[in-house]
Amino acid sequence: MAIILPPLPYADDALAPTISATTLQTHHGKHHKAYVDKTNAAIEGTDLAAASLEDIIAAAEAKGDKGLFNNSAQSWNHAFYWNSMAPSA
Repeated sequence: MAIILPPLPYADDALAPTISATTLQTHHGKHHKAYVDKTNAAIEGTDLAAASLEDIIAAAEAKGDKGLFNNSAQSWNHAFYWNSMAPSA
């Protein structure tokens, strides 16, 4: 299963003025997406292609694959980051 870029759990402008819509779009749509894309490229055609993101991270760490570890862990970290924030009530 390919790793997917999860949608943001709120609108792009929902965290403004603390985080602008432009900053959110750039960080999610470019930086986070790049980690997801690089993870998918690294696992394509391997036994990890059907693995969960958490299993990919663990396997990369166990194998000492620093590139895959960085990209997969950053994919997880960014998803956690987005879900750790919420618009003001």
